[in-house]
Amino acid sequence: MKKLSQIGFIACVVLLSGLSSSVKAFVIPPSIESQAATKLVHIQIKAKQGNADAQFLLGLMNLSGRFVTQDTKQGLSWVNLAAQQHNIKAQQTLADLAFDGKLIPRDLALAEKWYLQMVAQGDKWAHFRLGFIYSAGGDGVVRNCGKAMEQFSAAGDAVSMGNIAWILATCPEAEYRDGSRAVSMSLKLLEQNQNDPTVLDNLAAAYAELGDFSAAIDTQKKAIDALKDNPEIVRSDEFILRLKQYQNNQAYREIIPLM
Repeated sequence: MKKLSQIGFIACVVLLSGLSSSVKAFVIPPSIESQAATKLVHIQIKAKQGNADAQFLLGLMNLSGRFVTQDTKQGLSWVNLAAQQHNIKAQQTLADLAFDGKLIPRDLALAEKWYLQMVAQGDKWAHFRLGFIYSAGGDGVVRNCGKAMEQFSAAGDAVSMGNIAWILATCPEAEYRDGSRAVSMSLKLLEQNQNDPTVLDNLAAAYAELGDFSAAIDTQKKAIDALKDNPEIVRSDEFILRLKQYQNNQAYREIIPLM
């Protein structure tokens, strides 16, 4: 009898184990909504504790209205707290928003402040944006072709070098213009793409700055023809306007427009 009881006990254990496994197999997983709510609470707690990454993330959620009710003021407040802790993504968000002027009114002085903070952390994108800010000016920032070229030079990419050539050829202040250097830089950039309409446009302006209007006219015509192979660049009216000025023996003067 004792032996049979042991067998019966083992059978019960096996049966219970099977039932336990069955119960586990039918556990309902948490919903996406409940998971999101849990993550949100975790982010909110970390943000209130001063975690910069959490503050930045919570700020983005408030700005976009994702998982929370959209609140631009609250979103900017959280992002600003993260930026003050040197979170470079938060700094770029504030700078880009102030530069673009879409979600918040354009404020180049505010954009300059945060881009300079990013520059201190070695960010090249910030140099590029500062170049545009100083070449255009306005909204609390004084236009300065010299500072613009310094920032574009620090960015160092081909587009930035092209912008320097353009400033050297067209800056309204004579102290910053250098036609010879602009020609040299543009010719070097053309080695990468002989049919780049923007570089050809820069080169034509550089020739005009030197007073070589014949070369400026020929080069500008090439730039206009090159636009046909680059339909994404919609600037034919500007190119034609400059061609007419060169045909009238007039150099072109313009700051880089803030896009």
